[in-house]
Amino acid sequence: MTTDQAILLRSALIAAGLALVSILVLDGPLAVTLSAVPDEARRAINQGVMAFEWLFGFRVSVYLYGGVLVLAGLAALAWKRGIAARLLLFTGLAHVTARFAADIMKPPFSRLRPYEALAAGSWHDTWFAPVGNSFPSGHAVHFWSLFFPLAVLFPRYWKPLVVLPVLISAARVAVNHHYLSDVLASAAVAALITAAYARMISGRARA
Repeated sequence: MTTDQAILLRSALIAAGLALVSILVLDGPLAVTLSAVPDEARRAINQGVMAFEWLFGFRVSVYLYGGVLVLAGLAALAWKRGIAARLLLFTGLAHVTARFAADIMKPPFSRLRPYEALAAGSWHDTWFAPVGNSFPSGHAVHFWSLFFPLAVLFPRYWKPLVVLPVLISAARVAVNHHYLSDVLASAAVAALITAAYARMISGRARA
């Protein structure tokens, strides 16, 4: 196991542990508290998230960035650009796989979103509902699965890189579109899948 894999696996374990604690203790009280956020603030937060959706190609496909990176990696491979190919494929495959994994996890868990669980006037965490779509967060996994590969490739810049996934995760929780555990689970999925691909770049030069 490489050092990068060990760090990623530890990150996944921590995020998963925090998600479990959140499910047991924090999700309900936090959702009830956040239900008091003014509508104007919710609209502003949602507009900010929407701006990043446009920037990251959500309106075309949530797989757009990952697909482009994978295609660029395959092109680099065809041109015998070994290091560039591995870096592009590592980032693109980790991103696409994590996003896909989160999407296929949603139906089996079928968790109602916080605002849906609060619709009846009192909160009740509901899993395995006919139309639940909360766990894990697609938005959060999208940005965490870009962060983790980039943080591996550019470890000196992990602090500025982590700002965006944290902000997006916080925004989704703040408007009660997701529980805290939803976004923590997304971070765990992204870290775990990035770890699975990390051997692709073993021995590469760090930026």
